[in-house]
Amino acid sequence: MLDKIVLAAAPVTSAPQSTTPATSGGDAGILTMIIWLVVIVAIFYFLLIFPQRRQKKSFENLMNNLKKGDTVVTVGGVIGKVTDIKSNTVKLRSGSTEIEVTKRAISSVIKSDGSTSSENKSIENPKDTDLSESKDSTEK
Repeated sequence: MLDKIVLAAAPVTSAPQSTTPATSGGDAGILTMIIWLVVIVAIFYFLLIFPQRRQKKSFENLMNNLKKGDTVVTVGGVIGKVTDIKSNTVKLRSGSTEIEVTKRAISSVIKSDGSTSSENKSIENPKDTDLSESKDSTEK
């Protein structure tokens, strides 16, 4: 009887398990990691790099169209009229004082009619024409 108890308490040996990992699960994990990496790079591009390039292009366009007589606003809030343009600096007349600032210090150009040189001007003009056309059609 003691023999049966000893045998029942002895650990049962099972078949040896393979030590090689499953290849199908590992390949899917690597593919998923590569897809997530591509998604993260795309998010960084559209949130950081693309807007920065667009802003740089807009600033270069602003500096290329800058001419004497334009009224500009600096990043410090100084409003002045351009009197001279050099390679990296611009001379401004503000009141009775003439100052020289770097081109990077100019934040916007104000046209002679008082509106800023932004995209809002191009958006407002089509609305004005649409309103005038709708008034003409209702009067007839």
